[in-house]
Amino acid sequence: MAQNPVSDNRKPNVENRWWVETTVKRKRPTGQEPGKAEAELPQLPVAMGFYQGARDYDQERAKDDLTDNNLRIAREANPAPGQWVYVAMTAEHYSPKLIQRIKDEFRLPRESRGVLLDHGRVVRLLICGPQLEDWMIDVTLSEEPSVDVYVWSTMYRERLFKRAEDALKQARIWAINLLQTPPQRDDPFRGVLL
Repeated sequence: MAQNPVSDNRKPNVENRWWVETTVKRKRPTGQEPGKAEAELPQLPVAMGFYQGARDYDQERAKDDLTDNNLRIAREANPAPGQWVYVAMTAEHYSPKLIQRIKDEFRLPRESRGVLLDHGRVVRLLICGPQLEDWMIDVTLSEEPSVDVYVWSTMYRERLFKRAEDALKQARIWAINLLQTPPQRDDPFRGVLL
């Protein structure tokens, strides 16, 4: 008997993705009437300039900048071993209940350090080793959760997940492996623990 795909609750959707904030109300731009079509809205030359400027975007440099930025954020937050530090990145905030659920879902290993970055509708976790520079795991909880692993500021692993629970579980396994067998600075890291 074939299942009706509409009634299949196992498929990912916004309703069963508890980590996606759905209660945020967006402000209507001033002067916009209710029901006004987007086609009638003025075109923004600033936004068009961004797309023009992004044409020659250097993705490798952006990846390096992101790694450096994550390390700067972690250094400034300076979490104690085994502790989380919450950092709000935007004026819009994630639900405090969901923040607590994420912390409960990802039990931070005792020697690691955690920074929870609140971007409003997206939450990122930076899990670092005892020394912040040694390694970092960047977990992004969005509609398509992802986990990136950096060792000595070099990305060694990037993986996408369908469910936040799976991303958090895998990130914890990698954090424990990196704590049990820390990568040595003078030995090339081969990513065997990932």
